[in-house]
Amino acid sequence: MLAAEKGRESQNQGLNNVIHAEEHTVAEVLGDKFIHEIPPYQRPYAWTSDEALQLVEDLREAMNAGGDEPYFLGSIVLIRPQKETIGQVVDGQQRLTTLTILAAVLRDIETNQDALEAIGGAVYIKPNLFKKQVESVRVLPHFEDRIFFREAIQDPGATCKPAPAHDPKNEAQRLMWGNAVALRNRVLEMAIEDRQRLVSFLLNNCVLVVVSTESRGAALRIFRVLNDRGLDLSNADVIKADLLGKFKDQADIKHQAARWREFETDLGRNDFENLLESLRFIREKGKNRSSLSEAYETRFKNASPEDVKNFLNHELAPAKRWFAEIVDGLGADFPPDLQSEFSEVLAGLRLVPNKDWIPVALAAAMQFGASERLLSILLKLEGLAWIMQLGRRYDTQRMNRYGEIIGALAAPHEELASKLVATAEENDDAWAALSGKIYSKFPVRVTRAVLERLDRLLSEQVVVWIGQKTVEHILPQTPAQGEWGCFDSDEREAITDTIGNLVLLTSRKNSSASNLPFLQKRKVYFGLGETSAGKKRATYASVQELSELPDWDVSVYRSRQDRHLSLLAKRWGIRQTVPSGNYAPLDSDAVRSVPLT
Repeated sequence: MLAAEKGRESQNQGLNNVIHAEEHTVAEVLGDKFIHEIPPYQRPYAWTSDEALQLVEDLREAMNAGGDEPYFLGSIVLIRPQKETIGQVVDGQQRLTTLTILAAVLRDIETNQDALEAIGGAVYIKPNLFKKQVESVRVLPHFEDRIFFREAIQDPGATCKPAPAHDPKNEAQRLMWGNAVALRNRVLEMAIEDRQRLVSFLLNNCVLVVVSTESRGAALRIFRVLNDRGLDLSNADVIKADLLGKFKDQADIKHQAARWREFETDLGRNDFENLLESLRFIREKGKNRSSLSEAYETRFKNASPEDVKNFLNHELAPAKRWFAEIVDGLGADFPPDLQSEFSEVLAGLRLVPNKDWIPVALAAAMQFGASERLLSILLKLEGLAWIMQLGRRYDTQRMNRYGEIIGALAAPHEELASKLVATAEENDDAWAALSGKIYSKFPVRVTRAVLERLDRLLSEQVVVWIGQKTVEHILPQTPAQGEWGCFDSDEREAITDTIGNLVLLTSRKNSSASNLPFLQKRKVYFGLGETSAGKKRATYASVQELSELPDWDVSVYRSRQDRHLSLLAKRWGIRQTVPSGNYAPLDSDAVRSVPLT
């Protein structure tokens, strides 16, 4: 046998010694052979009533289809020493918890004593002195959810109550009780005979593959494989499991797991993963071809518990605070005289249709804090981000530029300033797009974002509308014959899709204005026309400008086009290299420019 083959055989034998996979019925998985404990590094219970009710529908469909084949409910991964009953659930928490809730609901509405005892044993084990059996449960959720789950779900009769014994304290507990209510209502719709058939089918005909190992490392490898196959694990879940696996002390694991969960809850799962990606980008100053979890695995491959603590305490924790500040844009940590400007520049950045700029803003905030220095960098960054968006720089180009900026944050002032300034080519491309037919050049969402940024520059007081915003052409794209005669065909071709001819409206006002003549259209904008959708006055500044205009002609359009282009160009630092008209002068206070000092 070749040496390589011997090595693989030896490796496989070693793997087989620590990883075991067996098929078990639900009655066995939730029976005397197992007690399932959710370890502190796992994410909270997250299934909503949609997933819970879908599980019931899938079970009922399989049950009614008949057949001899068992119904496969998926796999669970456990860290479980041989001959031990308790195993830590690395993957499968959502299914095990939801199956427990369903079993508790079926138990609590069951009238047949045999069926009640059969399904009840999958949830709660009552004490029996003669069997030397102590009171116990089959699933142990997160430590902070354990008492709630016991009293609201697992205790006999718990799901029949109109409310849980104690109010839910977090989202996981709210989902647990909400799913119990939803499942109870659905199961009560079934005939008694069907409910009892479901009890038997669930316990005896539904199977799971239980993968168990004594090795935390082996369990995490399986965890990553399942994640790569698109199951309900996230990169953040894998990273958390890997990092907390570096700790040996259970107190450390519980403490850091609780902090991780707090961060994730505060930001939300998607933003928290974006934070982890931003920190990876800042460290590597560029886009990594490997997955996020693989990047962190490489970084912490030989890390000690102290290394992980330093990351969690001195990198992740402060980054989380700044990330929340950047995403919310409230400027609470800034001096009062800078708060409004900080909020304004972040509003401009958040309107950029891509979010590639976030690592730069985060890195600068972590380095310079709530200072004028940070504000000046963000102002330059807003302009550069919009210039690259308008110039249609693809993501690799943007990533490379942002990586260079992060690398220059610690460099002398002149080097950083040069990285934040657009090249002549970038500037010209952005100006050509902005001053040209922007509506037909970009997706509507991009044009809408530009108009929202413009509206903030025009407004004395920013107005936030809730609901759908749409882009309206003042001169219609297809004007009715005989209307809008002051524009010839060449002018319509040149004007229609440019910024000066566009306004933001609610979707209802947009549809009602349509191709009306200007004066009737203006009435609709302000809720005064017979065809207007409601009487609410339009509050966007770009629409307010139209309130006193007697008509819409070429000269009025040009004046508006010039003013709007000048405002945006000044804000974003775009040099107007190919003027399209005479630009109206700006008031000196229209846009404050903070120098990069």
